[in-house]
Amino acid sequence: MGREIKKALLILIGGGGMGFVLLFLAYLLPTDPIIKNARASVDIFKLEGAYAQNIHGYPSTTLDNYTDAWMMQNALYDGEESALQKCMNVYSYNYVDGEKTGPCERLTAYLEGKAGFVRTSYARYWHGYLIILKPLLLFFDYGDIRGILKFTGLALLLSVCILLEKMGKTQIVPAFAAAMACMEFYTVGMSMQYTWVFIIGLGFSILILKRYQAPERKPVTPLLFLPIGMATSYFDFLTYPVFTLGLPLLFFTVCMREYGSSISLPMVALKSAVYWAFGYGGMWLQKWLLCTACTGENLIADGVESIMIRSGHRVMGEQIGYWQNVYKNLMVLAKYPYVLVCLAAVILLFILGKKENRAGFSPNAFLVYLCIAALPLCWYAVSINHSYIHSFMTYKSLSITVLAVMCAADEGRKLAGAKKAKRAGEQSK
Repeated sequence: MGREIKKALLILIGGGGMGFVLLFLAYLLPTDPIIKNARASVDIFKLEGAYAQNIHGYPSTTLDNYTDAWMMQNALYDGEESALQKCMNVYSYNYVDGEKTGPCERLTAYLEGKAGFVRTSYARYWHGYLIILKPLLLFFDYGDIRGILKFTGLALLLSVCILLEKMGKTQIVPAFAAAMACMEFYTVGMSMQYTWVFIIGLGFSILILKRYQAPERKPVTPLLFLPIGMATSYFDFLTYPVFTLGLPLLFFTVCMREYGSSISLPMVALKSAVYWAFGYGGMWLQKWLLCTACTGENLIADGVESIMIRSGHRVMGEQIGYWQNVYKNLMVLAKYPYVLVCLAAVILLFILGKKENRAGFSPNAFLVYLCIAALPLCWYAVSINHSYIHSFMTYKSLSITVLAVMCAADEGRKLAGAKKAKRAGEQSK
């Protein structure tokens, strides 16, 4: 156990160092072509505004152009500071005239040559997405990037479905498709803000499924969830991070259930969650420590203050309770299309599941699925302020609940089948 903890610490420190180097190199890229392609993207932000909805009245289809414009501002900053200062402080241009208050307006004003801008910093986050966004903006505008991200997400979705089919878990494919429909995967590809967590969650899920299906079959260990948590902290701009724990952990459970022993599943799942949390929190702390050391500013105090605000019950002067927060997120999904697609997935799960007779009921797998289903509810408890304000995106973590509940239902189907077979056997004697 001691060796494993040492290995985890080395991975965490090494990951932090690698993240710093990659961000430093990204800030060495030329900004002229980035600004040129950003300028070609302005019309999208003008037309759509900060929070356009693909389907009016459906908060689930809300685009987060507000944050995407902020990301673009961070990517195009071309001040005279050193690359070290830039990657630590992550500067952007702001206006203080009171009219251009939102990122969409600020981005448009700067790219149209409006005077009166000042430099601002947002050092609390790693902003690791810049190691992808800045190279992309060398060649593509925002519309092109949307297309690239949508096709990337679609390729990952299809890969998961193919791997589940190869594993013989055909009945889970409709459940997975329903979960992805509930999180509006099409909208995910339209907003960079939503995409990083989506790609991390699906990418590591594919890695787990492929490793268990390889000819030599290399089982995954809970330690894999350490870099998953680290990557989430590095790339995410605080969206629905628990998705990157829930989805890979669910497929890890499916694989252990299929190819290994389910006896130790609860302990393995708990250990995986602890490693994820260690990686997620550890990467945040490393950024604050690095920035404090390099700039002399107390980023630790700033980070702790932000955590207190985002986890607190106060929202715009009003006290918000936990169940109010859960209700608001659930209501984003309270639309007939999502209910119907989930019902269809359950029906298909029971129809297709009849063909699978390789394993009986596993109480441990059933328990783990229910715990995974509860992960978003746990996240809402520690992020009340953030989840209540941003329910249009934080609800997306409930896709994990949808999929996990269906996997638990699949286990229940096996239990019912086993009991039915037992009764039939007793009656035949």
